[in-house]
Amino acid sequence: MLRYADERVARSSPASGGRAEAPLLPYPDPHHLWGPETGRRLARTAGVHLVAGIAGGLLASSGAPALQAAGLGLMLPGGGFLLWTGGEGADALVHLALAVAAFAAVLAGLATWFATGAVVLPFGLWLLAAAGAGLMGAGHHHGHAVRAEALWLVPAAAVAGWATALLLSLVSARAGLRERRLRNAQIASTAPRPTPLEPAEPELTPEELQLMRLVLDRALQPVEDFRGFEWRDQFQTAAVRYQLNVASYALSMAQYTRLPAFQGYLTQAQLNLAAKQQDHRVWDYWRLENLWGNLRNGADPIPRDNIMFTGFLATQLACFHAASGRRAFDEPGSLRFETPAGEVFAYDLERLAEILAEGWRTAPLGLIACEPNWVYPLCNAIAAAGVRVQDNLAGAHRWRAAEGPFLAALERELITPAGDFVPCRSSYLGVALPQIGGAVGQAFPCFFLNAALPALARRHWLVLRDSLLADDFRRRLWRIDVGNYGFSRASSFAATAAAAVEMGDLEVADRLLGALDEDCPRRVLDGVAHRPDASLWAHAAELLARAGRADALRDMATATPRAPALEPHIADAPYPGVLVAAARASRGALEAVLHPGAGPGVQTVR
Repeated sequence: MLRYADERVARSSPASGGRAEAPLLPYPDPHHLWGPETGRRLARTAGVHLVAGIAGGLLASSGAPALQAAGLGLMLPGGGFLLWTGGEGADALVHLALAVAAFAAVLAGLATWFATGAVVLPFGLWLLAAAGAGLMGAGHHHGHAVRAEALWLVPAAAVAGWATALLLSLVSARAGLRERRLRNAQIASTAPRPTPLEPAEPELTPEELQLMRLVLDRALQPVEDFRGFEWRDQFQTAAVRYQLNVASYALSMAQYTRLPAFQGYLTQAQLNLAAKQQDHRVWDYWRLENLWGNLRNGADPIPRDNIMFTGFLATQLACFHAASGRRAFDEPGSLRFETPAGEVFAYDLERLAEILAEGWRTAPLGLIACEPNWVYPLCNAIAAAGVRVQDNLAGAHRWRAAEGPFLAALERELITPAGDFVPCRSSYLGVALPQIGGAVGQAFPCFFLNAALPALARRHWLVLRDSLLADDFRRRLWRIDVGNYGFSRASSFAATAAAAVEMGDLEVADRLLGALDEDCPRRVLDGVAHRPDASLWAHAAELLARAGRADALRDMATATPRAPALEPHIADAPYPGVLVAAARASRGALEAVLHPGAGPGVQTVR
């Protein structure tokens, strides 16, 4: 049965009762301030710096200015240049500026290491600055006056820096443990509630179709064409691969919740997005990142410490398979990554899932690194959802074997004493970045963890939602669009709303989407909606939120896989002439809602 869009449907109500939930999962009582693996790496980091400090101290006590400068440089980045500030006037200022510049360069190197995985950069700059300061003593500074005070000021500054870092860590950890106890009391007093399983809306609204068209327009262009995608960089959050991922996640969500009996251009869009991921321009960053991060010369983006590609792609393809019922990437070699030189790396979805499962078994911190060495809870949550969905489709048990160790590693190594996800942690040094990203960095993992670790997702959402209902909730959301680095909360509103919808929290979702409309008003041009200055990533995340429903991703990971070929479905419809707002098969009948997308006229639907 076909219904036209002007035959409006009454709002459907949730199924009575919904899914009964198990008791909420409390935070475990930590036995140490840091997890065992984190503690070992922090101790190793301190030990290496201690050895460098001792070596520097021996050089500084040698009596030779050149060796003294090099030794001070080993103790503190740029510290060796301070030895040459004993002169007067411009000479002293120049060397003071060199000391400051060297220190700033090492800090910039650390930031670049975080951003691009270039592990050799900060430590190379540190050693280069120490060597440079030492070489000055063998050149025109030979016999010049030195600042003797530097011989004790630099070691004192290094010791003070370590002592301050340790003190702040201890104070923060103790405060965090107090917060953890308060959160556990909140969890203990909260009764689990059923989550509704039915969609809140039976079809995509005209406004949602306008938003979906923005995504479809980009997905349905020729595979080699990337018009409308944003090329900022290929290492961080604005990378094109993430735009492709989230666009595909959103289309899978729309198909799963509203369009299960529609193939046509929706399937073609998904195949195109997967093909674009195989375009060398999307993944060629890995050869460079593998070289300066893993010290390996290899272009294959799949096998090692690249969950930001392998895991995200596995989830993209698994959700597409679950939503559409197709199995386009099950065949061996159905994924081909070819370099311009003709080198080919062939994979399939099952192989991606196997690589991820093996990666969790062997990862030093129990979770797989994204950029070499940096371990992100969000990236691993995304990959876990993909493996969970693929296991359900393939009848495999990879996630069942990985679930316990994954949860234990996440709890021990990548959750703060207070109970928040750390943004990321270095598997080399053990250090974690301070909280960045605002509430979205805590909320978006819940979307994916609801499929893989639902009890953890519900616990985390419970302690987070109060901050999203506070009067100052905007301040808790990062004002940088992760998709284009512009100053906008669009991506934060959209991604956090997607998590709220998946968690069944429509109160928070409505508030966030309302704020998105207020702060980033939408415009419609030729039937396509967009928000000026908002990234494609933000638009796709908004579609993910608006097309979602409670537990939709979780159901993809647990429901009986679909077989659309055995059901009546729309096989083809012209785009954008026919916009399909709903398509479902029930008891051998097809029910669909169609909108004209290119004005009135006769259209053929197969």
